[in-house]
Amino acid sequence: MSEWYLKEGKDNDVVLSTKACIVRNVKGYDFMPRLDDKECKSLIASIDGVIDRDEFMGGNAGKLDKDTEMRLTRLQVLGREGSMMVDPERKSFYYNDDASLSIAVGSGEHITVKAMAQGHDISVYKRAEKVAMDLESKLDIAYSSKYGFLTSSVSLAGTGLKILYTVAIPAIAKTEGGIPALTQRVGQYEWTIYPFAERGEMADSDVYIIASVNTLGVTEDEVLKRGEMLISDVIKAERACRDEIASSKKIQSQDFFGRSYGTLRYSNLISKSEALQALGWLRLYHDYDESGDIKVSWKTIDKLTMDILWEPAGPNRKSSQSTGAQRYRAQGIREILKGDERS
Repeated sequence: MSEWYLKEGKDNDVVLSTKACIVRNVKGYDFMPRLDDKECKSLIASIDGVIDRDEFMGGNAGKLDKDTEMRLTRLQVLGREGSMMVDPERKSFYYNDDASLSIAVGSGEHITVKAMAQGHDISVYKRAEKVAMDLESKLDIAYSSKYGFLTSSVSLAGTGLKILYTVAIPAIAKTEGGIPALTQRVGQYEWTIYPFAERGEMADSDVYIIASVNTLGVTEDEVLKRGEMLISDVIKAERACRDEIASSKKIQSQDFFGRSYGTLRYSNLISKSEALQALGWLRLYHDYDESGDIKVSWKTIDKLTMDILWEPAGPNRKSSQSTGAQRYRAQGIREILKGDERS
């Protein structure tokens, strides 16, 4: 299986990925929290029977082998819980060859269609919509002429659509008042912004999710239009902050850039936090480095960032901080950076 996030995308110096999620529920079944095991099995079988097997592979999550679980976690099909998901036998996942398109059954709503692309690429909506419409033509979907698509979560009723941009904004984060100002700006578009991780090793990653909020009383076109205007503002703001930091604090920025590369390239042990902070400095100063001594591509910076953010979870929370995990992580980073140097 190829990896969708290795396809270098537009504005990938700021936007790590663009995602469209469309949720639907099947009429005649209770919402997921109220479904007993027998009804859940019937629902899964009904949806499984209409999946286009020419495009999608996969099936019941309880039957996934460990290697597939790890791969699908890294490719963001299973969600952050990955192999630690609750009641896997009550969920099914289907995905195309590079996992850029997926269908989750029983994960929140009855059906969640997700399309993902590296960088800034709103065409993911059309891809997700095509799959959703195919399922709607084969299943009796819960819909109200007054309210739109019906969901267990009021926040999803109506269009059932969420657009999410994952952005790496180290310069805004390092600018005094940068995140509060951006939060206010995002709110003016009636969208929301939140850290990729609120706590733990990745809390200081300078990676944020910018997501649509309204699904009731708005059209899909309105959501897409606002999102595109907003993400353009975010890209401009981050690049302007990088310009300011690189020019006003040039010596310090050069130093952090070089030290960060050294940490990534030569560490034998590295935590997620250390790696993400170092990658933030590579991202911030990448286009300003004139030395020619450090050879690292945007594609590599993005791959390493995504690999670490979506690193499959271990058997417990502390396992990713163990010496073995830090050694394995450092070895993987070194090998990838060596490849950039050779090319």
